[in-house]
Parts: sequence; structure tokens; C-alpha cells
Amino acid sequence: MDELNLYNIAYKHLYNCILFGLYPTGSSLPTVPDLCKTFNVSSATIHNALRLLEEENYVSLSQGRSAIVTYDIKEEECRTEYRAYSYATKDALLDLCNTMLLIWPEVMLQGLKLCDKEDLKKLTEIFERMSPYNEYPFFDFFLHILKALGNPLFLNLYMSTNFFGHPTIMHLGDNAYTYGYMTYLKKVTAQILSLRKASDYVQLKDLLTRLYQKHIKGVRLYYDTLPVPENPAKPIPYEWNYFSERPLVSFNLAMKLLRQIYSSLGNQEFLPSFTALAKQYSMPLITVRRAVKILSDIGIVETIPGKGTRVLVGFDNPAPISKLSTPNLKKALLQYLQSMQIILIICKDAARSVFPTLADTSIQSTISWLKNIQMSKDYYMTFGICFVLLKENAQSPALRQILGGLMYFQYLGYPLNDMKPYDFRFDSRSTIILLKSLEERDSELFATELQHLALDIFKAGKEKLIAGGIHEADAIMLPTFD
Repeated sequence: MDELNLYNIAYKHLYNCILFGLYPTGSSLPTVPDLCKTFNVSSATIHNALRLLEEENYVSLSQGRSAIVTYDIKEEECRTEYRAYSYATKDALLDLCNTMLLIWPEVMLQGLKLCDKEDLKKLTEIFERMSPYNEYPFFDFFLHILKALGNPLFLNLYMSTNFFGHPTIMHLGDNAYTYGYMTYLKKVTAQILSLRKASDYVQLKDLLTRLYQKHIKGVRLYYDTLPVPENPAKPIPYEWNYFSERPLVSFNLAMKLLRQIYSSLGNQEFLPSFTALAKQYSMPLITVRRAVKILSDIGIVETIPGKGTRVLVGFDNPAPISKLSTPNLKKALLQYLQSMQIILIICKDAARSVFPTLADTSIQSTISWLKNIQMSKDYYMTFGICFVLLKENAQSPALRQILGGLMYFQYLGYPLNDMKPYDFRFDSRSTIILLKSLEERDSELFATELQHLALDIFKAGKEKLIAGGIHEADAIMLPTFD
């Protein structure tokens, strides 16, 4: 996981916890080891976040001791600040909660299925630390379940969504309700462990869904009691921090260039000059050079001294990937596979949610795309076309944000389709079925086949990364579905 991303998440969360009074003046922040566990990062990352808080006069640091809060704010000021923040995030948070109801139960279920005996032992230890007065063991419990998926990208998404609402809502609400909710949560975690040990996944999925529904109910109850501020702040949208805090600029540009190559350039044609690309995409020359180097590493282009950068791949003449071991490419392809694992887990429920709201024009446009794919036999494009249909038509801003973020990583996976000697050419089966589901407006057929295709893509991509020497891909686990 990108340490600088989590440094921002840790900093923002601790900043808000101080501002909203969870850690009052003179109190100690959690220890560095505890913060490392909470955010799943190194001590260096936490120290960076704490140093910034000290520079801004929120805490004081001393060797061998926890950070001490120095920011002076009264309890009523804390409540006023938090209520103003809550009101500004209200619409986005409720929308995010509804989106996570599509995602959270299934992802947690998949994580629990992959937990081994050691994981269950660890979960039991965390359970024994739970109390109605400390939310962190509950957070740690579910974070540990997610770790079984072997996917740092989802851990990032989980923390980004979890900290957007901030646990301080539990401390600034009704004390009796908070105690009751935390007591209920401990009871449910006990049931989760019991059902997992019995491998009763049907009841487990139902319990996880009801648990998240209970969470949404609590958020709504809080907002029902929230007064409208005299001067409401501008609404605060949810953004997935992975993209908003530290954009992967070189990868982002490489993917834009890939789209340009796939859509408008043929094999043996030349890219515009580095200077022209820098002007076209408003990027520094060094960023353009790094992006082109990524494309060169995966065999998409080659730089010819004195002539420019020539395209080696196109719809008419795909080329194999050659240098999987270069650090930048290795990182990018692992992120591709991580995003594919998340897509595989959530795409069925996302499709069931979005499909009924699809406009006829969007459906007809996708049908035309799929028919063109049938004619060209470029079947590997089928999944991307159908997934973009969901992303562009999702009614929820949070769901569009998450689906768009996941699609962000998919373009660098396209060349894997032709990696030698592990050929994997998609056949016409999924294209035909997805076309049929759109023509007949069959939501369940569309959702089921989209997940089936995602499974094929994930398995093939993982096999090829391992064959190409990226053995870290082995830790990204294959989900299981009934």
C-alpha cells in the first residue's frame, strides 16, 4: 500500500479527532504501535503524520512517550465544529453508507472464508479486547478479516470509507445509544466467529448485511437530531483518498496514452513527441518520459533514437509483454490484479443495483459496442465496456467514485491478454450472453455473466503475473462463490 496515502489518511483522521474533541487538551494519543496497527502502516508513516500535527501546534512530541494534545478547544466548541462538519458531509456519508451496503457484506464474507486457524485465533483475541468504551478493537476486528484477501488496495478503500464518517460520531451522540450499540456490536462479532467456525456462510452473509443496516440506522438517527447550522458549510463530497491525495501521475498518464493507442493509433504508428504530449496532457516532460517508459516495459511502444516512439501493439497486431520485473511495472500490474479482485467480489451486487436504472440510450450504445466486438473478435474488451456501463450510470456518487477508481487500474491489464507462452484469448461466450442480457433487459443474467467473466480475467491475470516473475500476486486470493 502507498505509505504516503495512508500518511494522509492517518493525519486527517487524527486531526479531526483532536478538532472534534475525541482527544481533549492534555490527553495522550494512542501509542505509535497502536496507531500502526490501526492504519496498517509502518512507524515511519505514523511519525510523519505526528510531526505534521506538531508543526501545526496540535500535539507535542517527546522521545519515548505518546503524543500529547496541545490544541485548546472547549467541549461545546468541539460539538459545534463536529456538527458543522457532519452537516457538510451528511448527503455524501448517507450515500456512501448505501453504497457500502452493496460492497461491505460480500467482501467481509469473502475475507472470512479465507481466514485460516491463525486468523481465527487472532480474531478471537481481538474480540476479547472489545468493550463499549473503545471502538478501535471493533475496527481492528474487521480490518484483520480484510487482510485475508491479500489486497492492500481494498484495505486503503476500507479505511478511506470508514474514516470519512469518523468514529467520533459515537462519542458526540447519545451516550445510552452508544453503549447499547457497542454492546450489540460485541454480541454480533461473537456470532460472526461462531458462524465462521461452523462454515455457515448463508447465515453469515445475512448477519453481515443486518449489521451494516444497523450501522446505517445509527447514522440516520444521528442526523435526525442534528440541528441545521446558522451558516452551513459547503457540502463535502466523498473521495477515495488513493486518487485524491497522491495521484499516481505517471501511471495515470500511461493509462491515458494506452486509451489513445487502443482507440486511435495502429501498429507501427508513432506517438506525438514528448513535448507535444506534455502540452496535450498538461504534464511535465519528466512525467511523460516515465509514462512512456511504463508502456515500453510492457511492450506497447519502443523508442527509436532520432525518430520517436513507435507503437508495437494495436487491435490488428497485439504484442507480448516482455519485462514484468521492472519495479514500476510490477507495482502497476499488482494494482491491476488487486483492483480486479475487488471488482470480482462486488460487480454482481453492483450490477444488480445499477441495471434497473439503465437508460435505453445507454443500453443501446453498449449493445452497439458489443456487436462491434463480435465483428472484430476483440472479446477482451467486453468486460471493460460492460463495467463502464455500470460506472457511468450508477445513481450514487460514491459508487461512481469507487467503480471509476477500480476501472482506473484496468487499462494496464489489457496487454496481459497476449502474454506468451500463456495465451488467453477471450472467446465469444460472455460477449454473446451479455449482449442477450441487455437486449432482453435481464438484470440477473447480466450480473451473473459479468461476475463469471471477471473470474476468468482474475484467474488468467494472476497466473500470468506469477509466470512473469511477480510472485507477490500469489498472495492476492481467489474469492469463492456459492
